[in-house]
Amino acid sequence: MTRSEQPPQPADVTPAFAGDLAADSRDRAVGALLKIPALRKLWNAQLTGAVADRLGLLVLLWLTAQATGAANAFGGGYRGVALATAAVFAVRLVATVLFGAVLLGPLSAATAEGGPLDRRWTMIGADAVRLALFIVAPLWITWSPDSAHLWLLATAFAAGIAERLWAVAKDGAAPMLLPPKGDTSVRPAPDHLATLHRLDLRTSFVALPLAAAAMVVVTLVNTLLATGINWFDLHQVALSSYVAAGLFSASLAVLSALELPSGTAARPRSPLEGLRLPKGPAGAENGRTGALPLLVPATAAVAGAIAAAVSVAVLHAAAMGFGPTGFGLLVLVLTAGTVLGIRVAPRVLPGLSRRRLLALAIGVTGVALLLTGLVPDPTTVLLLSLLAGTAAGVSANIGHLLIEQEAEETRRARTTEHLQAVARAALGVAAICAPLLAAAIGPHRIDNGRFTFDHAGAAYTLMLVGALLLPVAALVLGKTDDRSGVPLRRDLREALRGAEPSAAPAATGFFIAVEGGDGAGKSTQVEALASWIRAKGHEVVVTREPGATAVGKRLRSILLDVSSGGISHRTEALLYAADRAEHIDTVVRPALARGAVVISDRYIDSAVAYQGAGRDLAPTEIARINRWATDGLVAHLTVLLDVSPETARERFTEAPDRLESEPAEFHQRVRAGFLTLAAADPARYLVIDAGQDPAAVTTVIRHRLDEVLPLSAQEIEARAEADRKAAEEAARLAAEEAARKAEAERAERERQAQLEKLHREEEERRLAAEEAARQEIADRKAAQEAEAARLRQEEADRLAAEEAARVAAETAAREAEQARLRRLAEEQAKLRSEAEARRLEKQRKAEEALLRAEAARAAAAPAPAPAEVDDATTVITPAVPEDAPSTDTASPADATDTSETTTVLPPVVPAPEPESSDDAPEAGSDETAVLPAVPAPPAEPAADDETAVLPPVPGTASDADPVDRVPPWLFRPESGPAETERTRELPAVQPSATRRPRPDWAEETPLDDLPTLADELLGRHDEDDHPRH
Repeated sequence: MTRSEQPPQPADVTPAFAGDLAADSRDRAVGALLKIPALRKLWNAQLTGAVADRLGLLVLLWLTAQATGAANAFGGGYRGVALATAAVFAVRLVATVLFGAVLLGPLSAATAEGGPLDRRWTMIGADAVRLALFIVAPLWITWSPDSAHLWLLATAFAAGIAERLWAVAKDGAAPMLLPPKGDTSVRPAPDHLATLHRLDLRTSFVALPLAAAAMVVVTLVNTLLATGINWFDLHQVALSSYVAAGLFSASLAVLSALELPSGTAARPRSPLEGLRLPKGPAGAENGRTGALPLLVPATAAVAGAIAAAVSVAVLHAAAMGFGPTGFGLLVLVLTAGTVLGIRVAPRVLPGLSRRRLLALAIGVTGVALLLTGLVPDPTTVLLLSLLAGTAAGVSANIGHLLIEQEAEETRRARTTEHLQAVARAALGVAAICAPLLAAAIGPHRIDNGRFTFDHAGAAYTLMLVGALLLPVAALVLGKTDDRSGVPLRRDLREALRGAEPSAAPAATGFFIAVEGGDGAGKSTQVEALASWIRAKGHEVVVTREPGATAVGKRLRSILLDVSSGGISHRTEALLYAADRAEHIDTVVRPALARGAVVISDRYIDSAVAYQGAGRDLAPTEIARINRWATDGLVAHLTVLLDVSPETARERFTEAPDRLESEPAEFHQRVRAGFLTLAAADPARYLVIDAGQDPAAVTTVIRHRLDEVLPLSAQEIEARAEADRKAAEEAARLAAEEAARKAEAERAERERQAQLEKLHREEEERRLAAEEAARQEIADRKAAQEAEAARLRQEEADRLAAEEAARVAAETAAREAEQARLRRLAEEQAKLRSEAEARRLEKQRKAEEALLRAEAARAAAAPAPAPAEVDDATTVITPAVPEDAPSTDTASPADATDTSETTTVLPPVVPAPEPESSDDAPEAGSDETAVLPAVPAPPAEPAADDETAVLPPVPGTASDADPVDRVPPWLFRPESGPAETERTRELPAVQPSATRRPRPDWAEETPLDDLPTLADELLGRHDEDDHPRH
């Protein structure tokens, strides 16, 4: 695969650190990525948040178990706690699948460039939410004891959602921080995305053991605090929850100071996208040896077994009386042991076949888990858990290498993705099913007198999981063994006796070994590579084994001659080693010392594969002999052309030699031996499917050599020449650019001067126009002001004339009104005098009539008895009607009737004496004649000239009336108590039906309704004539 055939890389934004990435080492590439400041800060936040998330999950497991046991939820007892543990993993798995797989597309679009969510703020918000959740989590047991387990499950679900949102935002932001490709003219840039994905996997994997270690340390501190503070004794993992919240705050602080570039990353891939087995040209991918369908589930089964052990750790720790510290230790040894096993796997029994080592590691994991559930001793349980974790790590590493070895390079990424997806599915299923199985089994005790077997459901689950791994190990050994016929005990014993001697590549030159079975096309590829490397300017030495030297030719004739069939296996191995020793000393080392590129057709790997795997010799011994013969020289790059024996046999064009004549089983073992060697050191091997077209094989090899082959002197000179030409071109372009800029500046200056001149002229014209406009405006304004002054003067004159006319009219009207008022006053005065005269006349006539009536009564009355008191007859003075018409409005009859004859009324029989003086006049012997009504004189218009109506005569001083409103001078002086006087009643005068109209000159005012002085003294005219009581 050439560089042009590589998948496109996303746009890079970081302008430095390209030279720090080493394409020939994945470990160095990961370390080089962390030298980028922004990416290192993001990774620090990721690691801190991942540790806090795993620590929070462990805290929720313990809190949920504690709350469930206290509230007897999920049925109560051991089974209830086990079901609660399964529920915690279930809700976390649902949140992860829902927001990490089902809704991955919408979430990625929402956090992408132009989406509604900013990536940095999304991560900050997710950390803030989890910070709040784990601050509150330990308090639910106190706040709501009966429903605390439900709140804790809700906390686990919300924390899972926040973790997925954080991961989605991070996956979109991290590719934007990758370094640029750099100079790809000599070698292609490494796959930055693959390196970043590898970094993410390692970070996620080490977060759990770090969280378990943190929980152990923090719970020990919590226990120390509990000796003095009772609250920490009741909340044993509260401090761990607060430490998790503190780690989230640290991650939040790092993200707050981080600037993330904008951009669109590659399409997000679901973690479960690779569940289906990749398909090759011939259908489902089975791998080079057909072991791929078995290696993937076997490796995933080991991962599921460790996940099951971790998921029931809280139950097992509680059953053994560990407490939260023991729970953290159990999780720590299981997960840290796995990390340790992955790291030490390449150095574990290097002389043993990797396929056999995989089966052995799976078996050891199963036995360790079985014993972990069986043994009741806490220390032994921890040691066995550490062994199980380490063996699982070794099996995971070897399984991954063997799977990569089985897959072609073009399909290796998809195969690895398939392995990771299956492993994730196994982890999720095992984490949920293991507590459910423990709940179904429950605690059991068996006591037959000789031994007691008392274990809980978690212990039985561990034993069952470990027992299920044993047939998996046997199946892997039976289906993938590459040394069938050789006892495993013998291989294991030889591998335990010692490793291979130390070996290292040469310090100068470059050594390429082309390996593969007979008929793989090694010679063709050697020639093609030699021509291509020579064209690059290198000195190329092409050699082969055996037969590259004079001694080697003689040995080759012995080794490959069909007639030499009687040579023993050990002799054959020693002869190959002798040829190799001569070949290295006389050909290879001198060429490497000169700095040449040596391409050898076969090397040590052929001896190990043919004599170690193909024959019945120990590969360790073969490797040791050849290392000694070559003085530890190893090739810089070993190209393994892998082809099936059937395909290779079809390529034979000549009579087969002694080795080519071996049966197919021999060549199959040889092929497996080559693949095992490649799996042990994948960084130094390039495994290619040699069954394809030779040109395609050459392209793949060239692509790898582009990455690792050093530059030749010609390439160095060419690069220097290219740099010189580039510098000259840059200088020329700089000079041209400077000249262009100078010319542009001169033209710009001229243009600016012309523009300045035009601007000045334009400014002068503008000022002149403005001045003319201002003058015109001033003239127009002056004319307008003059016109306005004229109009104001005219208006003033008009107003003055109008005002003079108005004043004259008002003066005339006022004089006319005064004259009219004078005439009216005179007339009113005349009318008042006439009315007064009439009133006095009427009053005189009434008094005379009264006197005559009294005289007549006195004459007619008999002489009173001596003891009686004379009662004077009193004639009631007729009242003048209030509403009598005035002189100017009275009818003619009223006007002519100016005199009235007083009629003497007949005597009135005295009425009986009333009980109260208030109800009737005083009793007496005299009768009072009722006089006829006297018409009222015509009233004058003036209010003060009206004749007041006399009120009824009030009672004596002993009456109940509180106020005598009639002046006393209107009545005769009262005689002593001995005298009794009777007063005649005057006839009631009916008021006129019409009211006197108001004069035209009188204006109606609000004061008209107020009582006058006469009203206050004599009473209002509308009051009835009866006395008040």
